[in-house]
Amino acid sequence: MLALFPVLAFLATTTALPAAQQQQLPFLPSISPAYQGAINNQINPLKHLSAISPFYIPTQQPTPLPEGCELDRVSLLVRHSSILGNDDEYEQTMQPFIAKIADMDKSKIPEDGEWAFLRDWQTPIVEEKLEQVSEQGKKDAKFLGKYIRKQYNSLFPPKQKTSNKTKGGKGKGKGKKQPPYKVWTASSTRDIDTAKAYILGGFPSHQSGDGGEGDGDVVQLVKVPNKARDWDRSLTPHKACDAFEKQSSLEPANQWLSVYAPRVIDRLKGIMPEVADELIDQDILAMQMLCGYETIAQGHSPFCHLFTDEEWRDVEYYFDVRFHYMMGFGNELSPYLGMPWSKTAKHLLAGKDTGGNGKHTPNSEGAHEDDEVLHPSFTHRESPAFVAVFLNLFNASTHPHPSSEVPPLDHRVDDRAWRTSHLVSFLGHVALERYHCGGASGHDTPKDGKKHNKVDYVRAVVNGIQETMSGCEDGLEGSCKWETFDRWIDERAQRWGDWESVCDKEE
Repeated sequence: MLALFPVLAFLATTTALPAAQQQQLPFLPSISPAYQGAINNQINPLKHLSAISPFYIPTQQPTPLPEGCELDRVSLLVRHSSILGNDDEYEQTMQPFIAKIADMDKSKIPEDGEWAFLRDWQTPIVEEKLEQVSEQGKKDAKFLGKYIRKQYNSLFPPKQKTSNKTKGGKGKGKGKKQPPYKVWTASSTRDIDTAKAYILGGFPSHQSGDGGEGDGDVVQLVKVPNKARDWDRSLTPHKACDAFEKQSSLEPANQWLSVYAPRVIDRLKGIMPEVADELIDQDILAMQMLCGYETIAQGHSPFCHLFTDEEWRDVEYYFDVRFHYMMGFGNELSPYLGMPWSKTAKHLLAGKDTGGNGKHTPNSEGAHEDDEVLHPSFTHRESPAFVAVFLNLFNASTHPHPSSEVPPLDHRVDDRAWRTSHLVSFLGHVALERYHCGGASGHDTPKDGKKHNKVDYVRAVVNGIQETMSGCEDGLEGSCKWETFDRWIDERAQRWGDWESVCDKEE
């Protein structure tokens, strides 16, 4: 039998990008019940908790590049690693349930079976530690650094110690050290801690620095203020957008909760009727949240064994409904808030880097001679979703239920494209990859058989899996030709670029 609730098991292998390297991937194993009466799930609940899902990487092989093609540049947006609870979720949902159980007459709770633990249950999720990256989260982020290094090794600076000074002759900057590799992070502690752990995992110690800040020569950690009003520089534009709010997304989500949670309570009345009589819909949601957060905190949670597969799929749908309206296609602000990173990423993919002074200057002209070709940024759960909307991911018209479709609230749609467990789980990441394919490889070669110049493409990748940018897919294997991508991003940025007017809060 597997150890109870291990967060990660390094058991699976896959093919790394861009070279065919074998590497181990963490994934969440099937959870085995430890006591009589517990539910033996066929699915792993921890993979169905949306933004509460602990770090895992899909066990299938990352989508390889077309044969004969090579990566040139990558922009990477990563959500921070697992935390010990979210402020809003704790205050609105988990804390009231925790208090209810603490105050409950314990004689109402069964003396044995799967629910008996509630008699002396003490949760590790406490107010004092909310929003802090867990110890496992730091290990996960360090692993991510190693994983990204294996995927994009050719884009990293060499590991050997070298003298790193600005090249060039006379004039400004002569002889000064130029950090060529920057890791960008939002300014919240959880983002900074994640970025530091990533650096420690992805770089040798003489480049990472003791604490992950970088050595200041080869590697530099750059902190971007959360509420930066300079839109092109902010990794968290929603925090500078007064019109953005989360509360309204709870109404449709809770409408769906009112459909499935009573079914759970009815089931529990046959197991512990006196407890079930005191439960409300939010208590069901709280217990399902606690499965994720307690596992993050201590490696296991009894709540992970108390719900059926259908009930786990129901709570996943709850989050998908909520995030559709909060940060997905159901929020008219989403493409505006996904534009900054997408536009900057395109700029960097074009070879236009930063000014070398620690400030992000996406409108600078030209790149440095030894410019950075991999640009990782760490942010909050909202930003990858905003970017997915701006890039029109998961929204192909050929899908039976594309992500822009309004989710029904009286039943669950199982074959939907919008699945936030895949997009915004802890350390979930979105990459834009620029690559080229030469005529010798056979791609884009006319029937005359003659060798022609290389052709550049861009593709979007979510957690290693290529996703179609609907409307920009004229390249190889669902990718987008660089020239098309360049125009497409500019056109969408023009359409959703008037942020000041849409973000001014109406009085």
